[in-house]
Amino acid sequence: MTVRIKASVLLLALAICLIAGGFAIINRPTETPKAKEIHKIGVLMNGSFEDRSYTQAQYDGLTGAVRDTGIRLVAQDNVPVDDAFPGRVKNLIASGCEIIVCDNYMYDPYLIDLAAENPGVSFINASGTVTADNLSCCLGRLYQVRYLSGIVAGLQTKTNEIGYVLAYLTPETIRQMNAFTLGVRKVNPDAVVYMRHTDDWNDADKAAAVTAALLDAHSIDVLTQHVNPVTPLQVAQERGVWTIGNNFDNRELFADSYLTACVFDWEPFFRARLNDCERNRFIGKNYWGSLRTGMVALSPLTAHCDERAQQAVDEELSRLLDGSFDVFYGPIVDSHGTERVRAGENLSDEQLLYHMDWFVDGVVAE
Repeated sequence: MTVRIKASVLLLALAICLIAGGFAIINRPTETPKAKEIHKIGVLMNGSFEDRSYTQAQYDGLTGAVRDTGIRLVAQDNVPVDDAFPGRVKNLIASGCEIIVCDNYMYDPYLIDLAAENPGVSFINASGTVTADNLSCCLGRLYQVRYLSGIVAGLQTKTNEIGYVLAYLTPETIRQMNAFTLGVRKVNPDAVVYMRHTDDWNDADKAAAVTAALLDAHSIDVLTQHVNPVTPLQVAQERGVWTIGNNFDNRELFADSYLTACVFDWEPFFRARLNDCERNRFIGKNYWGSLRTGMVALSPLTAHCDERAQQAVDEELSRLLDGSFDVFYGPIVDSHGTERVRAGENLSDEQLLYHMDWFVDGVVAE
């Protein structure tokens, strides 16, 4: 009898150990060991690392992602889109760069060929539109934040004339401008958004001249931009016009006029892609981070904003975050009065990314 009891106790103890061991395995951290070490990342960006806008926001995010990792950034800014670009990339790869990061859709034709020629290298192109097994493109759903900033502008304007300076007319820029205008008209159906474009992402003088001409032509009292230089904000502040920034929060530079800004946080994205590369899990796809991921955000409203703005923004932000609403839910009518999105419908990501070539009601293109 005693032997049987001891055997039972032993079996019970063994079972407990096996169960406990099972739980230990289940609860053990699942982080996969690094498959390879990343030593160098090549960075080629079309704008300036100190533009306090699109390029700097990405570069700051990338430097933050590699901080304390020992990974070296081999970085070049103000890189033109020309036939010398592939040679620049090849030189970086020859120097040992395992990842190449770029920031302009205009590099796409070159990058798709370079990715095919260098299957062991991972390529990331912000605002790009093409992918391959080792080539990803990425951007944030900044149109969601543009919509919120449009609400701020619509409540701020007293003349009901708002200015918008952008670089090129592409699905990306039109998408953001349309979203901004939908936000404006959500709270102020009488307001109009006047738009002019520069046909250049980085020409500061041209951006300033286009802004001045736009302000000369209309009684604009709120202005925003989708170009890299901040000169439109400078011109607007000098003329006593309220401003809304883009990509980067520059309130300290424009303290007399700044309302808010549509901003990026690139560091978590780049850290995640670096992790993918180290574990051989890089996927060639289009990453499009939303408000819910934290990749894009509206910067805190300044004291200049209309007292109604914070509550109005919070209400719409809540709907965007809980998924009950997105900016391009219908009904939406274009600038010619044609219904583009019916009630109860929403534009697909493919339509937003590649096919938006029309303006919503309230946009006046000049």
